[in-house]
Amino acid sequence: MKKTLIALGLLGAYGAVHAESSVTLYGNINVAVTKKGDAGVTLKAQEYRYASHIGVTGKEDLGNGYSAIFKLEGELEPDTGSGVYGADKKTFGFNRHSYIGLVTPFGAFRFGRSTTPFVNMWIGGGFGEGRGIGEFTGGLAGTGLRTTQPEVGARWNNALFYDVKKGGFAAGFAVTTKGSESIVPTTVGASSVVTSVDNEGASGTKSAYGGYARYEGKAGMWGYKVGAAYQVDNGSTYSGYVSPALVGANLKNAPAEAKNAWIVASGLSYGAAKFDIGYAKAKIDNTDITNANLLRGKSKTLFASLGYDLSARDHVYFSYGKYKRNNDYTFATGRTGVNITSVGEVSGEQYSAGYEHQLSKRTVVYANIRKVTNVTNSCSANLLGSSLSESSPYYKPTCGAVKDRVQALLDVEKGWSYDVGVSHKF
Repeated sequence: MKKTLIALGLLGAYGAVHAESSVTLYGNINVAVTKKGDAGVTLKAQEYRYASHIGVTGKEDLGNGYSAIFKLEGELEPDTGSGVYGADKKTFGFNRHSYIGLVTPFGAFRFGRSTTPFVNMWIGGGFGEGRGIGEFTGGLAGTGLRTTQPEVGARWNNALFYDVKKGGFAAGFAVTTKGSESIVPTTVGASSVVTSVDNEGASGTKSAYGGYARYEGKAGMWGYKVGAAYQVDNGSTYSGYVSPALVGANLKNAPAEAKNAWIVASGLSYGAAKFDIGYAKAKIDNTDITNANLLRGKSKTLFASLGYDLSARDHVYFSYGKYKRNNDYTFATGRTGVNITSVGEVSGEQYSAGYEHQLSKRTVVYANIRKVTNVTNSCSANLLGSSLSESSPYYKPTCGAVKDRVQALLDVEKGWSYDVGVSHKF
């Protein structure tokens, strides 16, 4: 239950004012003891859907079915008290939501920063099971295997968001100004990770856009839902990987966002049991970007989960995720017109199981176990029509560097992982 801090009844307080306003403080604090792959034990909840955050939201009734709304919401790390924003990823800011809007009889219009069509369909529709290390978010930068290759933006800056809901049907679209999308940099070949790049209005940039729709219904003890989303991130370039052996030649890496991506999902429930399945595809095309190492990429993500309520307070789930991505690279050699072409592949499967117990309506304790297996991480290189061996002086700073960076992440995520945590909403 959210705690309302301010509820102002303006009717009668001022003769000409007939609106009512409310401002609500809310949030979620989530901490877990986590052990992932080869990494040590940490006191941190690795979350996407249930990340720790604090926010303020407000609404003013304007009458005749119209309302003014706003939301400011920021993510934080409760184990240290710091935020997760900025170059050092320790600054607190309203990075999750920051918008003002107008609710009308014809739908809601919001302006600012908020979630993208993929999130509004998948997370908003309640598709999929799992929290903590058990989460596997289709097409998004999730946990486990998905951590290595984020590719679909979860939030956009400087955007117009429109959403409408009628009964079991919900739909919406979003569009940004040029160069305003939130960058989720690729970890492949990047020397550093930044949380966002704001190139609003910069020459050559493009707008991000997309839409979603979902429907859910019920017939007796049966419940069902379907959904789909499509989005184009049109990410901007940013400074990234610089080959130590070829300084000045490979100065830019392309953003992780897909040129276009789509996802479809379906869910079926009966009584206390729930089954969800989703499939997503993403296509990256950076052939129009000068000096981009990552030229093209294609990925496929399959997710399925089964959840069951053991009682009114106890819930278990099992989930399966499969991911595959192919990347095409080009690296300069320092010789005019001579480049190294490379093909990389990252793939694998993820199995998860978890248990949740509600201590109250707001407090949950949980435990998850996960295994990332059947992992492939390869990169083959070609120079002047001949394959390069891994011992070649051209391989290590190019294709080899890409492969090593992905492997460093996989070494943490692959194998067995677990977490035990507590989450409290207010």
